Amino acid sequence: MQLDMKQSDDSYSMAAKERMAIELDGLVGRLNEVGSALATLNIFRRADIEIEGKKRRLNDFAQVDLGPDPMAGTFKVIIHNPVAIPGAVAVLKENKFINIDMSSKRELKVVKPRLTVQQEDDLETEVKRVTKSSLSKLASIKSDALQRVQAAIKAEYIEPAESKKATLQLDDLIRQSGTHASILGLIRRKQLIGGGLTFDGPEEEALYKRINDRAYKDVWQEMLLPKSGEEDDDE
Repeated sequence: MQLDMKQSDDSYSMAAKERMAIELDGLVGRLNEVGSALATLNIFRRADIEIEGKKRRLNDFAQVDLGPDPMAGTFKVIIHNPVAIPGAVAVLKENKFINIDMSSKRELKVVKPRLTVQQEDDLETEVKRVTKSSLSKLASIKSDALQRVQAAIKAEYIEPAESKKATLQLDDLIRQSGTHASILGLIRRKQLIGGGLTFDGPEEEALYKRINDRAYKDVWQEMLLPKSGEEDDDE
């Protein structure tokens, strides 16, 4: 996501721009965590099965394949050894996945249960909370930069004309970054809920029309894919 510097290239605005860009990157990661499919991806990770009298990790014989869209209503379980099918099915049912096609010994086709209205409301509320928090952080970055500009004027490090340009640039940066943050939140709400979003006024509804802009193509995909951290299998 691009932040333009058309008003001024002063050091205070440049520093604010860098901090805002870091915050937007962090927002993408935090939005990715809301409603992440990571739990489904790792559903077999801690489960064991017994093969020839020996306890083995189920994940060695059955693995979840979320496909190109982890938010889709179905996913597959790739079976590497048919002996793992009963254990895989049992774990899936324990986790509320009861619609399972077992017609193939090579893969299970699983239909996700539909979200309840309350679950959808909870997800949308959490996305809004994360987005609002990021908007506050962006505003704080601008405020901090403005204070530095004012201090520089008093110390006569910069001229009033230069400070005016810096102030205009900071105003422009918060407008750009705030728009990006709001659209990122709308993209995640769309990914999680689908249609039927409720908008907080006409401005948000207008921003929603931009969620498919080319500028957000990469982050759209980035928020779709579950991020798995490095974990110790022997824990």
